[in-house]
Amino acid sequence: MASRRVFLGTVAAAGVGAAGAATILEFPASAQNRSTSALIVELHRQLKEGMGKMQLGQSDGAKQLATVLRVYASTVDNTFVRTTLAKGNRQRLLTTEMNHHELARQAEALGLNPSRLPPPSLDRVGREKALDQLIAEGLSPMMLRVAHYVDGVGGQMEKLERDGLARPLQVALRQPIPSSSDCVDCAREAEQVNGAVNMATVACAAAAAFPPFAELCVAASLAYLTFVAALAICLAILSFCTAYHQ
Repeated sequence: MASRRVFLGTVAAAGVGAAGAATILEFPASAQNRSTSALIVELHRQLKEGMGKMQLGQSDGAKQLATVLRVYASTVDNTFVRTTLAKGNRQRLLTTEMNHHELARQAEALGLNPSRLPPPSLDRVGREKALDQLIAEGLSPMMLRVAHYVDGVGGQMEKLERDGLARPLQVALRQPIPSSSDCVDCAREAEQVNGAVNMATVACAAAAAFPPFAELCVAASLAYLTFVAALAICLAILSFCTAYHQ
């Protein structure tokens, strides 16, 4: 809870109340190009800080990431997302590829090793589903689902800390991440990561045609990258769990 209080205090210091946060798209394009907003800049900083902590095996890093994503999700104008995508060129939205060099750059800026990113793939069915979901509900629900998952990973990490097993987890996090484990299954989360990247791809395709979507592309990409990092932690926990019980 301490990290959440510190985070919310920092946001308040940036001049943004939790209930009165301006939406991203209320800022003019020129202001977005200069610094986006005090809130968004602070959210990005807090995401990077939380990511660093989580990758060191600290549960409060995961909790911080979940809190940041929830605040970030509250800034999104979902009505704008839904109506814009519904009126967009569907074929273009489904076939425009994400700039994976830019995604890797964002991963590095966030403190995530780009080598952990799954290789790019063309999942037409997945993109169709992602586009329909964004039109139906906007972007915030995806970000909130990621936050919920990251919170769950933080709970697993916290339990290991209480059991005095934080150090072995930190060692496991420095090892190559396995693709599977017999201890528990992360397959469902892996599928959800695929859904998150498809949503980010659609959001970034919209940004290519409609510049006001640019910050939403960033928001979706950061949520996806956070999901990738949390899944890596989950797999490390499973690897540790398997080794511990052998």
